[in-house]
Amino acid sequence: MTKKTAVDVLLHPIRLRIVRAFVGGTELTARDLAQRLDDVPQATLYRHVKRLAEAGTLIVTSETPVRGALERTYRLDPNTGKVAPEDIGTIDPETHLKYFSIFLASLLEDFGRYMRADDVDVVRDDVHYLQVTFNAGSKEFAGFMKELEALIQQFAKRGPTKNQVQRTVSIVTLPERPMRAK
Repeated sequence: MTKKTAVDVLLHPIRLRIVRAFVGGTELTARDLAQRLDDVPQATLYRHVKRLAEAGTLIVTSETPVRGALERTYRLDPNTGKVAPEDIGTIDPETHLKYFSIFLASLLEDFGRYMRADDVDVVRDDVHYLQVTFNAGSKEFAGFMKELEALIQQFAKRGPTKNQVQRTVSIVTLPERPMRAK
């Protein structure tokens, strides 16, 4: 499977939610996922788990006989979602736009699901959405991104604990295009 195809497999709103459920090295069965993603029909969820397993995104760590069937426990392949920088440049602009559109649709659906809940409290839940613009040269920005990635990885590697809430941080970086003189 090519890296481009691996990205295509991931960029689906339900599959992105499944992948996020495995944050921190968590191992889950399809039944565990069905409890966490209780708004996704079971048949749909199982179909997407199968697709992720076929793509190698989810790895079977054990199989346990349960009522005459095998219940599989999965973990996320640690290389999931990693596309080499040299491969990113080979993706054409239309495909990037497609990927970004799916990303935005998934983000909008996540936010909508939260807002439709019975107990919405954006202050209590620490909900934020913001856009920050700053100036940086290429090397400065590369350093910023490296530090940001290290900070994110520090938190992303944690397994879930009793007093933690799983949070999603979505980041998009874009250069501002200078205005052209008329």
